[in-house]
Amino acid sequence: MTDMIVGREIYVPVLTVKWADNNETIPKEDITGVEIDEDLESPGMFKISFNEQFDIATEQFKWLDDRRIDPGTKLMIFFGYVWAPDEQGSMRGKIKALSPGFLSGGPPTLAVEGYDLSHDLQKKQHQVKCDNVTYADVAREIAIKNDLSPEGVESDKLLVHQKIERKVDEMDYAFLQRLAKNIGFEFFVRDRTLFFRKPKDDHNADISFEFHKNIISFSPRMSSSGLISEVRVTAWSEKEKKAISEVVQLKDIESKVGIPDFSSIVEKAEGKLSKVKLEGRVISSREEAKAIALSELKRRNMGFITGTLECAGDPHLRPGMTVNIKKVGERLFSGVYYVTKARHVLGESGYRTTLEVRRCL
Repeated sequence: MTDMIVGREIYVPVLTVKWADNNETIPKEDITGVEIDEDLESPGMFKISFNEQFDIATEQFKWLDDRRIDPGTKLMIFFGYVWAPDEQGSMRGKIKALSPGFLSGGPPTLAVEGYDLSHDLQKKQHQVKCDNVTYADVAREIAIKNDLSPEGVESDKLLVHQKIERKVDEMDYAFLQRLAKNIGFEFFVRDRTLFFRKPKDDHNADISFEFHKNIISFSPRMSSSGLISEVRVTAWSEKEKKAISEVVQLKDIESKVGIPDFSSIVEKAEGKLSKVKLEGRVISSREEAKAIALSELKRRNMGFITGTLECAGDPHLRPGMTVNIKKVGERLFSGVYYVTKARHVLGESGYRTTLEVRRCL
């Protein structure tokens, strides 16, 4: 959609909010705006601004006194454009807070705030099988026990662990997030589906942005302070009953859409090869040791080039996808980026999207 800014009709946003339990729609005239924030590192958030009204005769507020917006109520939010009703974005979540405003001489205001369904996982600790299972098995079981679909859980090449240790009082969200980071995966919930997967940051981008064309603003930053070129993991293997060591280097994490000649850039920036050692872990196999090393090497380098991009609103733009940014310098800043955060703001002034991105390696 971002490549199709061809007429004024694209700037007419459409916004629909429904109660998830009965699919009833909140009257459009009672909503003045919506903000949606999605992040791969934390639960997604929403804020709905209501056109509040006070009835002098009954001395009641139309929405503040309505039990249908009490905390715990499930909502569905749909956002996009009038000209593309079948291409709208959506968020399913629960109301967690009400923020009214009472202004002398002005109309009352009301903001309803909440989180997507992953927020509940921060407060729940379901018992799941942790012996002779893969991380994907754990993710799938946690999804089901939280009434979420496990269809977003990837199974390929995940290792069977004799025992996966769970920390005392570690809630479902923190548990899955820790397991994902161990092997370089990402975990998030979208609508009613739990995703536990390898980041799609080695994919070519379907959406492009270009300076002087469809970018409102783009502020990238390059920092070489945290770059490393090698990670060595030395650990005790339960399978082999001995200490093993696995080493990974930059060539092991470079992708076809990443920064050309990234290895040389790191070597020049550091003056010499920068190495990290991880020791003292108990693992199930050499494959797990390598997965941990790859995850750490990628994590240490993924902040090399980051940025914030603002554009005309586009419901297709969500965390966990790549975008192509062009004509912002040929050497480093033009290329494929991975979206880590997305903020959609719809209101009387229109619809804009702001992205937090990192350059693909």
